[in-house]
Amino acid sequence: MSLRSWLLLCSLFPAVLASVFCVGYFSYVRYQELTLSVIERARQVALPLAISTQDLLSRNNITALKHLLDASHRLNSPLLSNISLLTADNQLLLSTNAQRYNTQQRLQSASELSASGLTVRQDNSILLYLPLQLDRTPGQQANQAYLLLQLELNQLHLQQQTLLFNALLLLLACLLLASFPAVYLLRRIYRPLQTMQQHILQLLSGNNTSQAVENNVDELAQLQQGLNQLGEQLTSQEQDMLQHIEQVTSDLQQSMEQLEVQNIQLDFAKRKAQEENRQKSEFLAKMSHELRTPLNGVIGFTRQLLKTQLSSSQHDYLTTIQKSANSLLHLVNDVLDFSKLEEGRLAVNPEPFSLRDILNDAIELLAANAFDKHLELVLMIEPGCPDDLIADPGRFIQVLMNIAGNAIKFTDHGSIVIRVSATLLNEDQLILHVSVQDTGRGISDDQQTMLFQGFTSKDPRSHQSGSGLGLMISQRLVQALGGNLGFESKQAEGSTFWFTIKCQRHHLSVADCLPLEVLENKQLLYFEPQQHSREAILSLLHHWGLQVTACATKGQLQQALAHQQHYDIGLIGRTIAINQVNQVLTLMQQVKPHCDNTYLLVNTLSPHLRETLLSSGADACLSKPPHIRKLAHTLAQPYLSMNAAETPNQVKQQVSLKVLTVDDNDANLKLINTLLAEQVEQVDSARDGAEAWHKATQHAYDIIFMDINMPVMDGITACHRIRQSSLNEHTPIIAVTAHAVDGERARLLTLGFNEFLTKPLDEKMLQCSLQEFCPASRILPELPNWPASKLVNWPTALERAGGKCSLMKEMLQMLLASVPATREALQHALKNHDSAQLLQQVHKLHGACCYTGVPRLKDLAELIETNLKQGKNLTELEPEFLELDDVLQALYQESQQWSDW
Repeated sequence: MSLRSWLLLCSLFPAVLASVFCVGYFSYVRYQELTLSVIERARQVALPLAISTQDLLSRNNITALKHLLDASHRLNSPLLSNISLLTADNQLLLSTNAQRYNTQQRLQSASELSASGLTVRQDNSILLYLPLQLDRTPGQQANQAYLLLQLELNQLHLQQQTLLFNALLLLLACLLLASFPAVYLLRRIYRPLQTMQQHILQLLSGNNTSQAVENNVDELAQLQQGLNQLGEQLTSQEQDMLQHIEQVTSDLQQSMEQLEVQNIQLDFAKRKAQEENRQKSEFLAKMSHELRTPLNGVIGFTRQLLKTQLSSSQHDYLTTIQKSANSLLHLVNDVLDFSKLEEGRLAVNPEPFSLRDILNDAIELLAANAFDKHLELVLMIEPGCPDDLIADPGRFIQVLMNIAGNAIKFTDHGSIVIRVSATLLNEDQLILHVSVQDTGRGISDDQQTMLFQGFTSKDPRSHQSGSGLGLMISQRLVQALGGNLGFESKQAEGSTFWFTIKCQRHHLSVADCLPLEVLENKQLLYFEPQQHSREAILSLLHHWGLQVTACATKGQLQQALAHQQHYDIGLIGRTIAINQVNQVLTLMQQVKPHCDNTYLLVNTLSPHLRETLLSSGADACLSKPPHIRKLAHTLAQPYLSMNAAETPNQVKQQVSLKVLTVDDNDANLKLINTLLAEQVEQVDSARDGAEAWHKATQHAYDIIFMDINMPVMDGITACHRIRQSSLNEHTPIIAVTAHAVDGERARLLTLGFNEFLTKPLDEKMLQCSLQEFCPASRILPELPNWPASKLVNWPTALERAGGKCSLMKEMLQMLLASVPATREALQHALKNHDSAQLLQQVHKLHGACCYTGVPRLKDLAELIETNLKQGKNLTELEPEFLELDDVLQALYQESQQWSDW
């Protein structure tokens, strides 16, 4: 509300309230007085008249009575409109105005009247009833009557309306009187305020001129004077500010000149830093190459030597060498990852993998260190956690190995429990949650603040001992994988590190199937004193469908043996040392007579202890925690079919391939030749690029493994020269280098190489490369007697399934099961001319055909999908749709005739 509204409200509102109250009150009082005065006047007329009427009526002087009533009517007109005399039985005796009399005005019973009479109010009149008591003679009945006086209210209404009109005029007069002071107040206050408001607007617009003070209100005059002073001060300050701006502008110009000089210096410093960073990257790459090259030979030949017949001491020495070399390689990888982190180019390569396989492989690597410290190492994976995922398995395991390795390193006694669970986000995505709980010394509050900084620890016993890079790199890796990493720790109570990563579900099976069918409903006796290990193995065995009797103490074991006389499988888990062998042997002797097959789970890798336990009667001895695949195959081995059990060990057959290897390092060259000699028939070698190019011009090779950094001629130049030759123009060339920096693979692929392998090499890497680029090296299993089919290419279907017959059968069954629904959806979409629905169904069918070995159906679906994406009319594609429907129908009908496949 504006000031004017407030002034009017504060001045007029009280006056209005007082005027309305006073006028209303006095008008109401006068209004009621008028009504009461009319009724009172009527009573004053009626009482004497009733006395006179009663006397005349008792003497039966009707003539005098009539004159009396008429005279009373005339004297009190226009107040009275009619005077009637009625008997007790409501018979009209006399009426001064018969036209105004109405029979409805009669009383029902005159005896009901009281001595004071009765007054009845109607719309425009008032009826006054007065009883008449007549004298009676003895022996005669009382002769009663009553008078009816009818009063008109027209004059009363006129007086009341006149009263209301006068009250309204009085109210208006009061309001007018009250408005004059309000208007005067507004003129004295509001106009000066408007003037001051205009003055303020002028000040805001920059016009600081003073205005004359003419105001009779002292406060407003002082306010106007203050505004004038403010304008003068603003004018003075504006002048000072302009002078200051000129000075600052001059100083700023000088500063800009200095900044230009500094920018030039910073640009030189930046270029210098970039050059130093480039030199550092080149140095790290060179160091990586120089370190990986000898490590390739050390690790490779150690693996080869471990395959030979060795004494126990020699085996232990070689295992130690391999561990040391792997530790050094791990440190090199940490340094390279740290360099990539600084440059913001840490690579993440998502690919399908089996979660349980890589976790169990990692636990096997960690088990040795846990056994050395007599720690309980446990892996718990929730049964509902999906196994086939898409993420970066290498980075995932790198984070897990760093965290679990630290847990083992800083735990002197107790357990290390690794828990894995999953939270589904939707049908295709999930969050994988991994926690590593230890019972170590914990982390102090000071160390917790610096845990992920790297190179900050001064305490060699803290979690940051070593390179100081593991946890920092793990945190960055987890963030790159779309997750978080955190921990909870209390000193002297242990720590729990956890991390999450975002994964996608892979709808095809990556791992080989486990032989779980033969284990279903088998009776298994399980003895394990350690709680965490017992819970993990129990969850796994129950998920596999075995009927497990679990025992935690020797007393429970004795009860179980006494309760049930025989079990199919006995599984004994124990922590073991040299002085505890006899205890394990005693348990074996107790359990073995009650079980068909007895297996041991022990926390040792010592071959001597394992041989001792096996010689005591155990059917197999596995390390704790057991690898899920090894445990399943070990338990199922006695129950597999005789043909599968008696299949002779396949001897590695050399593939008829001619391979060229190129490396300037004799140890690496000898290693790759040794590994390839077990897989291919002929291997040629060259010690530099020039020699390799010379041999490539004389012989045709099936595949070439080329080192990059070599004297005389490097690998890239040699690759270009070989590509130009006619003999090996299309020969696959695989780059083999220890230069493992990010982006190296993409660079080499653009330079003409077919693939990129990093050192150190192993048999698996070479075998995969041979199978990928040399079809002749793919040894497919002997095909069973598949049903005859004109539409299914069984070898192609088996190849699409990676050689897994069960996976091939499952994928083909899924395609066949979807054929009726697909045909119906296609026909419905064609009928409605729904191009979008047709494209969706054909695309889905095309995707299913890519992995099921139905080439005709795949080609037809691909052709229709391409045409639909190009916007072709459905009428033009009608022949293709008809052919597609015929092929789908023929495939489905053909599959119904396959009795057993």
